[in-house]
Amino acid sequence: MSTAAAAGALSVRPQRTTLIALCFAAVFICYVDRVNISLAIASMASEFGWNKTTSGFVMSSFFIGYLITQVPGGALAGRFGGKHVLAGGVLLWSLFTALTPPAAFASFGALVAARVLMGMGEGVTFPSIYALFSRWVPATRRSRAVGLVFSAIPLGTVFAQLATPALVTSFGWPWAFYAFAAFGLVWWAAWQPLTSSGPESHPRVSAAELRELASDSEAPSTAATPPLRALLGSTAVWAIVVGHFCSNWGTYVMLSWAPTYFLERFAVDFHAIGLYVMAPSIVSFLCLNAAGS
Repeated sequence: MSTAAAAGALSVRPQRTTLIALCFAAVFICYVDRVNISLAIASMASEFGWNKTTSGFVMSSFFIGYLITQVPGGALAGRFGGKHVLAGGVLLWSLFTALTPPAAFASFGALVAARVLMGMGEGVTFPSIYALFSRWVPATRRSRAVGLVFSAIPLGTVFAQLATPALVTSFGWPWAFYAFAAFGLVWWAAWQPLTSSGPESHPRVSAAELRELASDSEAPSTAATPPLRALLGSTAVWAIVVGHFCSNWGTYVMLSWAPTYFLERFAVDFHAIGLYVMAPSIVSFLCLNAAGS
């Protein structure tokens, strides 16, 4: 594509580009806030006298909330708009990221509750983004948009793995939560005026962008939406579910316990621990970008 053609294409879809960039930022912050505790947990366990079982329960309680809002998040995004549900999710998880240290000092139950509520906020992230992309991104370009947003996962993970030890050693482990919670507030301040749930309600969307999306929506559909029963009875769907479960099991075991393993087994300096545990995320980022190119 020539420079002129590229500039013309960008002028057609500036609002879509902004939306995708901010969704990328939301996922980046989501994983920063999700991963930081796996590094801060060593200092927390030392201060509160936790054993490995207690530390594991603290880290895994996030996923209870994350599970609860996955399906409702998609339904809410379809009814009220992905913009509002994603904004609410970011504010919720940012609030309970910031409240993690006070909750830990209050009681173990309060800490678990804070982590569950944080997980509930993060659980609506991807359902909301998918709902937004279904309205903003033409079907032929959605895979690339989703791939770009997914590449924020390893980037956010690496950032947390490098920045958290620096914050913990310089200011104490609570600042690994306070500082990262502020990212969500900055994101929300940009998200509110720059996006909308659909292009038709955006005050600055161009007529050319609306025509492009309208022509895509008018394309004839050859397949009806399958009922839930048919999906649950599909071996292909269950193959995806099992594969995703196995992938996530290994991923989150590594994210949660690799820092502690390196610290205790090899006596790695805590300030440099991120350099040892970020390798899987770097590989993941390279693979995602190779697949999307």
